[in-house]
Amino acid sequence: MAVKRRQGCPQTALHMWDAIAYIRQQKQIPNVDRLSGYMKRVYNLNPPDFERQLKFAVSDELVVLKKSVGCKGAKVGIEQDGYRIPDEEQERDGHDWYCFECHRGGEVILCSTCHRVYHELCVSDDSETFVCPVCKENPEKFIATFKKSELNTLLSFTCIRLKEKTRELHRIPHPDDEKWRYTYLIYEPMDLITMEDKMKNCEYVSLAEFYTDAQQIVHNVSVYFGMQSTIAEMARQMLIDCEYDLAEIVRCANCYKMSNSKNNKLWFCQPCDPPHELVYAKLRGYPYWPAKIIKKYDTWYDVRFFGAKHQRGQIDLGFVKPISTSYKKLGVKKTASFDRAYNELRHHMRLVEEASKKDPSAKNQSPTKILEEVNGVAMQDSPKLKNGPGRKRKSTTTPAAAKAPSAKKPVTVPVKKNKKFYQESPTSSSPKNNPEDAVILEDHNFVSSSSQETVSHSSIGVQTDKELTGDLEAEKQKSVSAAVDKLKREHKEAQRKAEESRKEAHELQVVKMIEQHRLEISETKKKQWCYNCESEAIYHCCWNTSYCSVECQQVHWHKEHKRTCRRKR
Repeated sequence: MAVKRRQGCPQTALHMWDAIAYIRQQKQIPNVDRLSGYMKRVYNLNPPDFERQLKFAVSDELVVLKKSVGCKGAKVGIEQDGYRIPDEEQERDGHDWYCFECHRGGEVILCSTCHRVYHELCVSDDSETFVCPVCKENPEKFIATFKKSELNTLLSFTCIRLKEKTRELHRIPHPDDEKWRYTYLIYEPMDLITMEDKMKNCEYVSLAEFYTDAQQIVHNVSVYFGMQSTIAEMARQMLIDCEYDLAEIVRCANCYKMSNSKNNKLWFCQPCDPPHELVYAKLRGYPYWPAKIIKKYDTWYDVRFFGAKHQRGQIDLGFVKPISTSYKKLGVKKTASFDRAYNELRHHMRLVEEASKKDPSAKNQSPTKILEEVNGVAMQDSPKLKNGPGRKRKSTTTPAAAKAPSAKKPVTVPVKKNKKFYQESPTSSSPKNNPEDAVILEDHNFVSSSSQETVSHSSIGVQTDKELTGDLEAEKQKSVSAAVDKLKREHKEAQRKAEESRKEAHELQVVKMIEQHRLEISETKKKQWCYNCESEAIYHCCWNTSYCSVECQQVHWHKEHKRTCRRKR
């Protein structure tokens, strides 16, 4: 059943309090006429609207009507209605005074489980026992089970993130404000400092409770400052950020905790429980990249990429490939950034494999073995990697070609490899290398010469003389140098032209601004200005005094001008 809690606008009540305080400072009685004039002059509120809001404020007990007797002026000894700010504290009867949805007064229905109230038009619930959307939907929105200490630890990171973005919401009301105003309008005080204190005392038992407190901040700010105020917009943005962080906790609490604490440089490599599915994902304009699947949707995946910044991305299903896909199908170029991402992927797989060994229910084939079989990457110790210099690599040629005798020993030219991405196997000359980091090259990553002798490093068989090879290399270097010089010249010429065009545009803009400034100064000099408020004047008084309105003329006349006016009477 709908009941009337409060009907007036809370911001108008604040303005009335300012008007009452100002009129009382002038040693006058705050009657209707004086209050109406102040509200019209300062807040541009029409007298009929003001009188209606004044009646609401009196019925809401936010303004007290009191009979007063005039003590000066034309109304000396005459009894008149005066308005006062209430002295008694507002009674808390179990429910809020303003709608939790639109933050205004009127006829509202009361929630049977909490202090919130709603207009009938703001909710769609026809049941006899009304339960508000906050009590009903928030527990279903963030379904997650944590220990109380673990939950409050996660929420500590959320508090830090919210406080960094919104300093104005740390303490409401501000210590410099009059707190009594806040107590008359806000039923349930809440701010970020209060939420942080509750978190430190381990008072939160669910994510929904934390989100409800954030919603309470938005409601309080909207009631006190108005829905269109800057701080209300900040509060709504804070609520969006809060909802995003809590959704991240629901998706994966381990990822959220490690990404915010970052105690270890390789925090992204630490496996979650359960581990995320690993894929290669492709953003538009970028190659396929190793990533973790954070959440799966019908037509796209929410992934987080391995690499320097561990960025997030929403990838369509057509641009996601399993981690077992080979490099040939991916078309990946080996760059420094990809090396870093790939090394993180390998380290993550090792940690997942170590964790799976401790779990007896883990599958027999680990992710590292899948990657090893497809790409030929050795990710763990094996007998082949421990044989030292005596180990032999399989030849890539056919058996028939292997039997053919070599007519001439080829000249081997080492192929330059990225050491971060492909590392040579340990040999007797480097016993300190970790066998887990050894990498076996794929068949397509090296070319065997016409000689079928077994080699322990990548080489290219060349059937030419050393002199011819040197000439070809010199010619190639010469052509590359010429191309580089040409590019440098073109780049410098383009830079020079761009600089000239920018300089011309800047000079033209300066000339236009100077001319516009001169015209504005000329127009300003032709005008007259109010001596009292410095607005544009329309009333002339004497040789150097003008006014914008009769009110300014009267104020300045009684203040000082009647003693210095040169106008002939």
